[in-house]
Amino acid sequence: MVQPVLIDWSDEKRAEFRNGVVRARHRLHQASEFSDFALAELIERHPRELTDICTMGTDATDRDSWKAGERGHLSGMQLLEAVREGRLWIQLREVMNRDEVYKPIFGALFDQLKKLNPGYAPMRAYGSLIISSPSAQAFYHSDVSETIFLHVRGRKRFRVYPPHAPWLSDQSMEAILHKDQTEDIPFDPRWDEDAASFDLAPGDFLTWPLHAPHRVENLEDLNVSMTCEVVTRESMMKNAVLHANGALRRMGFAPVSTRTDGLQAYAKLALSKAWKFGVKLFGRPRANPKSEILFDVDLAAETRYRERAHA
Repeated sequence: MVQPVLIDWSDEKRAEFRNGVVRARHRLHQASEFSDFALAELIERHPRELTDICTMGTDATDRDSWKAGERGHLSGMQLLEAVREGRLWIQLREVMNRDEVYKPIFGALFDQLKKLNPGYAPMRAYGSLIISSPSAQAFYHSDVSETIFLHVRGRKRFRVYPPHAPWLSDQSMEAILHKDQTEDIPFDPRWDEDAASFDLAPGDFLTWPLHAPHRVENLEDLNVSMTCEVVTRESMMKNAVLHANGALRRMGFAPVSTRTDGLQAYAKLALSKAWKFGVKLFGRPRANPKSEILFDVDLAAETRYRERAHA
């Protein structure tokens, strides 16, 4: 691994970090851990239950075209070949904080971020790798955690939108936090005029404010990126307030405030915890509507995947 991870942090980036969109540079694209050979070995040893394989349509508004699949008996190198030649998206969830080869890279990144940004104190952080086809896309969505994105291979266009109405409503975030819907939210192509757009090359680092919606279009080559989900005190309180507002709405109230300070915020934190405990005791688990396996990766197929027959 090449250290340090980040190479061009500045006072301006420090001031914008977590408040606005920050673009910087890193060295991970120079590391052998992200070669085809290393990634193929990683795919083979990473737990299958933490490996997501998906495909999607070409229409940026057709979020229902996102489908989950399985790799079957393909080797790691064969799966990389299918991704390179097809329209597939693979996420190795939590690999950066679980795998012994990649944990030092993840640790070095966050050690450096803490030193570069005094007061930055993540409570928890999880790092995934996303490996995707030259023509793949990720639909318009909002993450519940603070997010840090390091692009390693290929080229992609990344658009970030303002984290408030009309681009994002509090009710949408409440529904996501209550697991009534996935993180994908309705998208109007006219909103691209309001987005901050970045064409990312290997070595680009990008981060944005909590809950800011974003979408991604790959432009060329096999794409490899690291995405970090970060839980901070600020994100925990914001999510607790929104989750509690969603609970209050279900009880017939019409909450307005999303403030994260003061007695009301701490009361909402307590309500959120109590609601989650009640759901855990008495609620029924709800399957992710995108978790049903609908295809198998197949090198012999023109699309490099084969639809499963409906029962």
